[in-house]
Amino acid sequence: MAPLDRIGSENLPPTSTAWMNPARAIAIVAVVAIHSLGTVVEENYPSLGPDWWVANGFDSAARWSVPVFIMIAGALALDPARGSQPRRFLSKRVWRIGIPLVFWTAVYVIFRRFYLLPADDGWNPGLAILTGSPFVQLYFLYVLAGLTLLTPFFRLLSVHGSRRLQWGTGLIFLGIGMLDQLASIIFDVGEANIATRFLPMAGFYILGWVLRDVVLSSRGVMLSWLAFAGSIAITIVWAGIGPGEKPWIFPYEYLSPGVVAASLSAYLLLHHHMNTGFRLLHWFYPYSFGVFLLHPLVLYPIRNAMGLPATVPGVLVHAIAMPIVYTIICVVVTWLAVKIPGVRAVFGEGGPRNPHSKPTPRPPRAMKRTQAPVSAQTPEPDETSHPDHRPDPGPTGG
Repeated sequence: MAPLDRIGSENLPPTSTAWMNPARAIAIVAVVAIHSLGTVVEENYPSLGPDWWVANGFDSAARWSVPVFIMIAGALALDPARGSQPRRFLSKRVWRIGIPLVFWTAVYVIFRRFYLLPADDGWNPGLAILTGSPFVQLYFLYVLAGLTLLTPFFRLLSVHGSRRLQWGTGLIFLGIGMLDQLASIIFDVGEANIATRFLPMAGFYILGWVLRDVVLSSRGVMLSWLAFAGSIAITIVWAGIGPGEKPWIFPYEYLSPGVVAASLSAYLLLHHHMNTGFRLLHWFYPYSFGVFLLHPLVLYPIRNAMGLPATVPGVLVHAIAMPIVYTIICVVVTWLAVKIPGVRAVFGEGGPRNPHSKPTPRPPRAMKRTQAPVSAQTPEPDETSHPDHRPDPGPTGG
């Protein structure tokens, strides 16, 4: 514990969180790219040709996205300045997380049963839900729901705990999560379910708050870039020449050593580089939850119609061009959907901004005929902006 002894007891001075919205906008495109390439990595692996290595490279380089989403959620939710009334916090989360979780679970159970697996009588939707990962990206909502329930208790750590205690708790949770991942993937011991899927990610959630106000020096930026690039390189190599029939499975996991290092580095670098500017990404961010929810409904039919690529140019199309296309389509659909009062709720926009306080009057010039998503109306990012992924009905890239 010697390194922890050198950490001060007081929280760092607060810094702007404006960088978080454009960071999450980039992260959601990376999540879409992971899902666009997941099947390519698996199907093209036997040849181990240039096309596979290109797909592996892009997939490995995008793995930081989901942990960074969770870290940003923790950075905002655990902020002592946001109050400490569990009832107020949890009632708001019902609208932001609960309703979308129930609705989109039903949608994707139907989509998977009747579109993706119409002839597979062995797939049980009830068991899929009990795993906490009924479809490729939905596990993230189950993770966020579990972390949300514990947030009032975690917030006691940020309010009353020393910074040294916060660091120690975050690192212990992260270590437990990494060990859990190692045991389940490498040794096939245990498996996450609806009640426990969030626990391995709790370390990221806590460390998101702990690292939120860290300002990198020039040397810190250089070291973070080296750690980010080096960890991605390790993931790429491990995924290609590691042990097992599918060597990419473990290094792609969000709690594998390479992805953990890349995620922590990416979090600090995004804070450093995205504090100002990026107006287009700020505009796009409010629709990112819609992209998260909708993109498999767009991606799978289009990819099935196109077929999987077998050449480097084809892989580049699926790694770069198609994720942007899928994202644009989902943004347009979300933009239209959140204008419909009854539909807004399933996109996490149905509840009041603050169910326990009166809305602040707006100046006349701010009034518009159509209502934008809640997150578009607030200058500071919301603690529950979501993304995806995990490799498949769960999270790993598929």
